[in-house]
Amino acid sequence: MKYKGEKCAACGEVFTEDDDVVVCPDCGSPHHRACYKENNQCANIAFHESGQKWHKALVDPASFQDSSEIVPCPSCRFPNPKSADKCIRCGADMSTQEEKTEEAAPEKENSSNEDPFIQYMENELAAARPYLGFDPEEDMGGATLKEVSQFVCTNTLYYIPIFKRMKDFGSKISFNISCLLFPYFYFANRKMWGWAMISAVLSIVLNMPTYILWLSKHIASNSNTEGFLSMIYDNQSSLENLDGIFSVFSTFTSIGFCLFGNWLYYRYTMKTLRRMKSQIGGDKVPTKQLMTAGGVKPVNILFMALIIMGLGLAVLFAAIQIMDAGKLLSSL
Repeated sequence: MKYKGEKCAACGEVFTEDDDVVVCPDCGSPHHRACYKENNQCANIAFHESGQKWHKALVDPASFQDSSEIVPCPSCRFPNPKSADKCIRCGADMSTQEEKTEEAAPEKENSSNEDPFIQYMENELAAARPYLGFDPEEDMGGATLKEVSQFVCTNTLYYIPIFKRMKDFGSKISFNISCLLFPYFYFANRKMWGWAMISAVLSIVLNMPTYILWLSKHIASNSNTEGFLSMIYDNQSSLENLDGIFSVFSTFTSIGFCLFGNWLYYRYTMKTLRRMKSQIGGDKVPTKQLMTAGGVKPVNILFMALIIMGLGLAVLFAAIQIMDAGKLLSSL
């Protein structure tokens, strides 16, 4: 039984092989069936309010005082006395793990005085650290948390808790300072070219009146620029009104990308992982392939800067043509 050795959330008694165990569907806390019926609710009701999940308890090191060494089960990683033939939790064969331990014994002679339980826990914490204590095999919506972590690759300390909250509670809002200032660079760096282009075009269009007015004040008047400056002066009142309106839209757009940028990245991550799984026709995508498809690519920021320059010049040229056409029509 998978809960053998764990404690009932209600009465605190340790489960045995013959116990009838029921599990809370919300937080996963195990109970004796009788305890659950008696209370008519989960004993860890506080977990439901905070969104916390029940996790397997750590083994009591005092229960292994007579053991010379503790070894993890090759199946469920539960610590067992070295002398155990079967795992005390899941019943898996411990002989394979014992042979590996004996082979590695000469390499650990210098650390024989260390507490084996502490050494075991250090190894387990090192393995869990990349996933911040979450279950790496948890389904995030078509891919495991481990695969999501490998795809994100960098800054998982920031993204994994946010993605977990989005998956568990359906929340979409979080704060991303990069998306507030330069959303097009953020999306390009994360290989989200669709949103990179959308945010770039919006930024250029909404800031074009400001740029045109700025040019009118900093370009020297001569025979080559006289026509351009004349058009701006003739339409200055309209440009100033448009600049005020566009500035408001630009501010709301930046705030929107700031609040929903992480959610867009979460959707992109899950959609990409599901597509990769579908393409290979299997459940497991190689780690190298995940890290290549995801992660960051700083050189994309340079490409995005060049694209923005090109788009900006194109929009400026179009704006000039529109103002020129408007001037021509007004003169007719």
